[in-house]
Formats: sequence, C-alpha cells, structure tokens
Amino acid sequence: MGCCAPRNKKYVFIIGTPGSGQSELCKKLQENTNDTSFVAIPEMDLDREIEIREQSILDFQKTYNEKHKENNQIISLIVSVKFERTDIMKRNLLSVIKYFRRFIDLIIIIVTYFDQSEYVDEDKENLKKSLKFLLKNDEERIFFSQNSNQIDEKEKLLDVINKVDQNKQQSFTLKDTIFEEVDDSQKQQILNQLFSSFGTRKQ
Repeated sequence: MGCCAPRNKKYVFIIGTPGSGQSELCKKLQENTNDTSFVAIPEMDLDREIEIREQSILDFQKTYNEKHKENNQIISLIVSVKFERTDIMKRNLLSVIKYFRRFIDLIIIIVTYFDQSEYVDEDKENLKKSLKFLLKNDEERIFFSQNSNQIDEKEKLLDVINKVDQNKQQSFTLKDTIFEEVDDSQKQQILNQLFSSFGTRKQ
C-alpha cells in the first residue's frame, strides 16, 4: 500500500453490565487518547428474557459491523461493573464474560462507582483477588474508576490494552459466539453449548 494509505483503526469495546455507566466511562477514556477509539456498547443483560437478549445481540452485531470494516480491529473488550457486593459483581460480570470466553485474553474489567467504597485500598486488594479467576488469575487486567469516572491509573490501563493487543493469539470476531449472524438452529446450538459449559440453566 502507498505511504499515504489511511491507517487502520483500533477499537476497544466497553461492554456494560446493568447500571455500570459504560457511556460516561467511554467518554473519560477517550479524552486525550488518540491511538485507540473506545466504543460504548448498549447495556448488555443476556440472562434476561428472550426479547431483551435478542435486542442485546442485535445491538452488538450492529456496532461490530459498523466498526469492523476496512481491516479495522477490535483489540480489547472492557467489561464494566458497578461497585457493590462482591457476589453480585461476580454474577453480573459472569453474565457477560461467559459469552466471550473464546476471547478471554482480550478482556479487561473496570469496577465503576468505586468512590462508594469506604475502604479503598482494602477493597481494591480484595476485589482483585476475588475477580481474577474470571481473567485467568491476571490481576493486572482489573481496574477501578470513580463516580465522576476518573480512571485510576489510566496510563497503566492504556499500557495493558497495548499489551493485550500485542500478545493476542487471535483477533476478535463474532465467529462461534452467540453474536455470530447465523440461522435460529445454529444460534440455539451455540446457546446450548455455552450454558452447558458453564453449568448454567438457560432462562
């Protein structure tokens, strides 16, 4: 390609569990960040009734198809979760992450509204220990943001995103996920495999 060919864009999708404020988080991350574009995905709740799940799938497919063209890349997936009881956060995170297990090495967790913590340092340490099992025990990929969406250690987060991109074993696609555009029978087969692998009963 010629020297003046447009540079392919790199995107990070921010997938929000209910109430996690992914849109504001996205705006804050994009500030003064030029090399990577952050995209907020509409709130995702795939363990709800079929109509809500189908809409979440359609929303994700639409965003993916808009961004993943002309050799653009989705280099990482940030899953945001609102700070609350640890068991609730685990459940909310798992409700999203289980659908992206094939790309677990691309996932970063951000705990939002962390200003609600009364014991910041202690809670950070405990949450990293409690949530790291979702990321192959990699505490480095767990971050925190405040109610104003001030990102703790933003530069470190950008470094981790770059590291995730450089070390990825495969590029992100919709193939073999619940989001792949397939017919109903194939979609049901993928759903059954997912719920079977996680020992979760389909809603």
